[in-house]
Amino acid sequence: MARRLEILADTSGIIALLDRDDRHHKAAVKAIEAQTILIPATILPEVDYLSSKYLGEQVASAFLKDLVEGRFTYQFVELEDLDSALKIMARYQGVPLGLVDASLVALAERYQISKILTLDRRHFSLIKPERIDYLELLP
Repeated sequence: MARRLEILADTSGIIALLDRDDRHHKAAVKAIEAQTILIPATILPEVDYLSSKYLGEQVASAFLKDLVEGRFTYQFVELEDLDSALKIMARYQGVPLGLVDASLVALAERYQISKILTLDRRHFSLIKPERIDYLELLP
């Protein structure tokens, strides 16, 4: 059996997965096949807010239920990750890089995960990680 690869999920990637009408939905679904999807704690408030507001509370609840039941893997964000995220934000002061995006880069570097499920090319394409060679943005 092939080893499952890990992908860090950004808010936009999860919203694309949840929204069947999103133009990136099919590509996002295909991108995560046979992959372990890591859901960082930092994206949960954004995912909950956006999915509740635009897709309905049932969709938001179904996502959280899937997370709790193990369809996705919950990724803790430790204080050292927040410290790294702050350093990344400082390094890219001219880029409107918030805590969520910076925390994904920090986690990618810490756990050596190059794949990020995101539609946010504008911010992530500017980031040059220090402890991994590159970030592969999916889908």
